[in-house]
Amino acid sequence: MIARGALLAACCAAALALACGQTRGVAAEPPDFDAARAFRDLEALVHIGPRPAGSNGAEQARALIRERLRQAGWLVESQNVTVAKPGGGTALLVNLVARRAAAPARTLLVTHYDTKNLAGIAFVGANDGASGAAVLLELARALAADSPPALELAFCDGEEAFGANIDAHDGLYGSKALAQRMAADGSLAKLERVILVDMVGDRDLNLATDLGSAEPLRRQFEAASAKLHFPPPFDPEQQMGVIDDHSPFQDAGVRDVLVLLDFQYGARSSPGPRWHTDGDVLDAVSADSLDRVGRPLLAMLRELDATPLARP
Repeated sequence: MIARGALLAACCAAALALACGQTRGVAAEPPDFDAARAFRDLEALVHIGPRPAGSNGAEQARALIRERLRQAGWLVESQNVTVAKPGGGTALLVNLVARRAAAPARTLLVTHYDTKNLAGIAFVGANDGASGAAVLLELARALAADSPPALELAFCDGEEAFGANIDAHDGLYGSKALAQRMAADGSLAKLERVILVDMVGDRDLNLATDLGSAEPLRRQFEAASAKLHFPPPFDPEQQMGVIDDHSPFQDAGVRDVLVLLDFQYGARSSPGPRWHTDGDVLDAVSADSLDRVGRPLLAMLRELDATPLARP
């Protein structure tokens, strides 16, 4: 009885150990991009209202972004920037930079969270300001369970110009300040690529073919989209040189840039009838469009460090 019981116990222990070993050997599927959750962040930003640089709305948006990143386990640093307005006076702008590892980033994802200050319009920027931020927040959650990537997320303030349009002296304030700081501390030299995510919520999504984007990065994003059975992401009829928060890094010498942006908002014409109008509201954007950018971008990010880009 004792010997038989001991044998039975030994067999049970061996079976349990084998079962546990098999369980440990099965890799869990990494989290996917949750477009519905991303859209809820977009809605939360829109419900704050207008968020122009230096405003209380911008401060509320920062608090929301910082809290979402904290919940996902990312370290968040603030970069305060005081800028001179073209018409006089100054404004305090704040970039938020998130990372999970102390090592210098090889990849920087950049977006902006501010909205254009338009006289007489409560401009809430569902697409232009909220969509890119929502995609980056969901990417932060999806990547939280991965090994700490050599990746930083930059939520820039002051992308929008105080005047009518972005030019050499007005606009891109936050990204210019961040590029300058990274050049000064040496981290820019270690940066291999910058990916811009902006204006990606339009229900009729068709991303611009940016003439300054690196072809290998564009091909990698296209391949990731095709694997997910999405339609071709880039519109060959919408070719342009995009100036946005990636531009200061490109000007500072970062070679590989990818622009994910649809500059035909509300119609197949640039910039589209909803751009910088009170028509940039929730009804004009969709979770499906966020999905078509976020899911292939997540897959691409997981491959970037493992697979070198194939250059022509």
